[in-house]
Amino acid sequence: MSGVASQPRWQHYVLLREERLRRFWQDHFARGERSLLFVLGWGFDPRMCLGVQLVLASGGTGARDVLALELREGAASPSLTHQNLISRNWTELQALVQGRSKISVRPIEFWSAEGRRVSSQSARDLFSSAGSLAGYTDLVVDISAMPRSIYFPLLARILYFLDNAPPSEAPPVNLHVLVAEDPALDAGIREEGIDKEAEFMASFGGGFDQEATQTPKVWIPLMGEHRTTQFDRIHERVDPGEVCPVLPSPSRNPRRGDDIIIEYQRVLFDELRLDPKEFLYASEQNPFEVYRQLRTAVLHYGEVFKLLGGCKVALSTLSSKLMSLGALLVAYELKQANFDIGVAHIECQGYTINSAETNPELVGLWLSGESYGP
Repeated sequence: MSGVASQPRWQHYVLLREERLRRFWQDHFARGERSLLFVLGWGFDPRMCLGVQLVLASGGTGARDVLALELREGAASPSLTHQNLISRNWTELQALVQGRSKISVRPIEFWSAEGRRVSSQSARDLFSSAGSLAGYTDLVVDISAMPRSIYFPLLARILYFLDNAPPSEAPPVNLHVLVAEDPALDAGIREEGIDKEAEFMASFGGGFDQEATQTPKVWIPLMGEHRTTQFDRIHERVDPGEVCPVLPSPSRNPRRGDDIIIEYQRVLFDELRLDPKEFLYASEQNPFEVYRQLRTAVLHYGEVFKLLGGCKVALSTLSSKLMSLGALLVAYELKQANFDIGVAHIECQGYTINSAETNPELVGLWLSGESYGP
């Protein structure tokens, strides 16, 4: 607790949407030559190429390298039933970058040779050091087609490298995150073959894997549709004494929070006997508001349990990608301050999608670099 800054790291932030985001990239590239690395997930998600299309169309000079992460979920993954969508996305990506940049592919293994889950470790280790980013002025990570187990450890490792880079006369590398947000589509992407047990993501164990102690445990799940099985299994893994659900409000669908409560009524009220007054509400559209809400809640629990030696807090993201980013920022910042905070997550064998129709809103976050000063 003593290492936690009194002011939130992202108290002031850059969050842009659609036309303002488009103008930002045009202005950003117009200020001088920029060498950019664009990282995206290669999968079936119809939103995969929207971000790179915007960036490549924004002009400017300098490198525009594209790194596609090949998500190797295994030969039995249900995602492979959408091979036609995966191939279509690859064809579209090649057409977008033709004559403008180069594409490289890096595999992200989901399973070890011994049959262990290693997806979050694979993503964490994608970049081995800050030197891996040398020569770039800007790094863009598009999470639109990435699962949480990939973009959480990946972004956390990149932030760590940038935060601990040796002093240099050159401007700091800018870290941007893009997401084509469509909560309705996210809700329509079903997780198939859910694992029997939840685990903690690489780099975010939060001390939960240590020997059992009397330290109080708090669980803060960000709620989303069609995740009741995941909720139950993560709850069993964390085994919390306190549960504080977070609901999306305001949201595109004004009734979304109410619908989620109805879906989870059994577990929230009949089993856990939670008081609705203890729920948190955070904007579906603003990850930085989610970050502020969660940060305040986590530090509050730390103060409440201070006389008992503190507490361990687990976050879980069963929500849309924008809300999940807010949880990532909290987990990263407080972990760097030596707060016992973890991210409990449960994997699946793969994904299926009901419909490839989407009505996304392209959103950009600037997380680190020139805009935040020295």
